[in-house]
Amino acid sequence: MQNVVTVVFNVESEAYKAFSELRAQPVGEGYNVAEASLIKREGDAIKVVDGFDAAGTSGDDTAAGMVIGAFVGILGGPLGVLLGAGVGSLIGNAKDAKDADDSLSMLEITVSKLYDGEVAIVALVQEEEPAFDAPFAAYETTIYRQFAADVKKEVEIAREKARDFENQLRGELRAEKKAAKEERKAERAERREERKAEFKEAKDIANAQFTSSTKEAMGTEE
Repeated sequence: MQNVVTVVFNVESEAYKAFSELRAQPVGEGYNVAEASLIKREGDAIKVVDGFDAAGTSGDDTAAGMVIGAFVGILGGPLGVLLGAGVGSLIGNAKDAKDADDSLSMLEITVSKLYDGEVAIVALVQEEEPAFDAPFAAYETTIYRQFAADVKKEVEIAREKARDFENQLRGELRAEKKAAKEERKAERAERREERKAEFKEAKDIANAQFTSSTKEAMGTEE
């Protein structure tokens, strides 16, 4: 069966070592790694540190392997941050941790279990479950897995939601830009009216002073 497996490491250096070993030997007893990425959480952002594609360019494998690239791409984007916020609320409302885990997608599990500064390996694996646990037996890890077909559906939905979110964000930014432009236009018009009023006031004062001086000069001022 083909699974997407997320391996979260307690010790960062062990994650790098395990990833290097996995790159060197992607095939083991009962498992075959098609593609893997090494990711790290830094604050709200999840960044791709490294990655490899062991599947080559053969049609089916490459199409399947693209799931990991899309998966980590979503985690590293604005939707990943939103997913993390949403998961926090969901976990808080769950009766226990198991209830929460059972209701989460693989995307949500990854953003909720990967804490600031932690590193994880995300891999697309053909395995005799749970054979892919073996390469990490010597390390302190927590391992999560879901069927690759289910994760692919999650990714497709998330990508559609990400497009909707981006379109909504662009619309909001354009609306804000338009509102700001209208505000500046109104401010300029207001300043023009103020300057016109000031000019008229100054003109009236000058005219009054001129009239007064003229009358005084002509001896007609009362």
